[in-house]
Amino acid sequence: MSFNLQALFDGAVKHGASDIHLSEDSVPYVRIDGTLVPIKSAELSRADIEEIIGKIMPEALRSDLEKNRGADYSHQPNDQIRFRVSTYYERERLRLVLRLIPLEIPTVEQLELPPIVAEIAEFNHGCVLLTGVTGSGKSTTLAAMLHHINTKYSRCIITLEDPIEFVHSNIKSVISQRELGRDIRDFRLGLVQALRQDPDVILVGEMRDPETIRIALRAAETGHLVFSTVHTTNAVHTVERILAEFDESEHALLREMLANNLRASITQRLVKRASGKGRIAAQEIMVVNPTIQKLLLENRIQDIGGVIRGGESSMQTFDQALGALVRAEKITEQEALQHTEDPAAFKRYMKGVSAAGDRGGIIAGFS
Repeated sequence: MSFNLQALFDGAVKHGASDIHLSEDSVPYVRIDGTLVPIKSAELSRADIEEIIGKIMPEALRSDLEKNRGADYSHQPNDQIRFRVSTYYERERLRLVLRLIPLEIPTVEQLELPPIVAEIAEFNHGCVLLTGVTGSGKSTTLAAMLHHINTKYSRCIITLEDPIEFVHSNIKSVISQRELGRDIRDFRLGLVQALRQDPDVILVGEMRDPETIRIALRAAETGHLVFSTVHTTNAVHTVERILAEFDESEHALLREMLANNLRASITQRLVKRASGKGRIAAQEIMVVNPTIQKLLLENRIQDIGGVIRGGESSMQTFDQALGALVRAEKITEQEALQHTEDPAAFKRYMKGVSAAGDRGGIIAGFS
């Protein structure tokens, strides 16, 4: 094979790439600061791709690739690089996407996340959801929150992942990391088993089905701190998505469970830094305080955004997070405007003026 895979790995790390795309009949691409960049190389052949797969894919997953037309796994070629890999067929062509996973787990402070994120990680029980589109850094933020617990508290932490990304070592806590397909059949069964393994903290890689959601909320209800992810774009959408997984006859019970057991929702997007190098997370943060609980119980889901905008309990909207990053000169106003939810209100906010609708705060029915 003429293509040097290790050289590509080393170059991706050197230039801070987040992902590598490999496909037959195409040159390799890497994603740097959110932008896909082609590599100066000959196009990869089917034989090249098959040789790469032969080198990095676990033998036990070969049949899964053919049966399911895709397989996810992790790959660590040395003690400096680790990848989450998705191998799949596309119009009968083989493709691989490799996500670079840092071996050193970043701290909440190194990621420059709001202090409330560390406070949320210190909750004793309840459910905390990290949400956002694929590639928005949810796994990194979760890893930082678990690392925060691990360095401060003596707790039993069990993670259920697909696949395992960041590898944790015992510091003050005892950590068990289980991988879908290798150690557990599915998240639902892994969660049932985890409840028998003396956990204080449970990470469920994704809430994919009603039964997993139900068991996760019950785990939170029985005194565990449960982290999970949902592919949603804000707190309101997150609640609506969870409810949509169930028959309407169950919605009242689900809203009660969420009101009593959901502790926080953190939704994030990655935005380019003002320096032009690297990205930083802008986060919408919802903390389920008595006001949010009341809205959930009364089925006033659409009013949640107004409470977040009012800033109670250190909550913040995306636009407020973006404005704070601009004021701290971490991102440019131009970059913020590409991600803001209400450009006109954001411009007013940056000028220090606002309309009544911008301010959020007290909602009708609350004193």
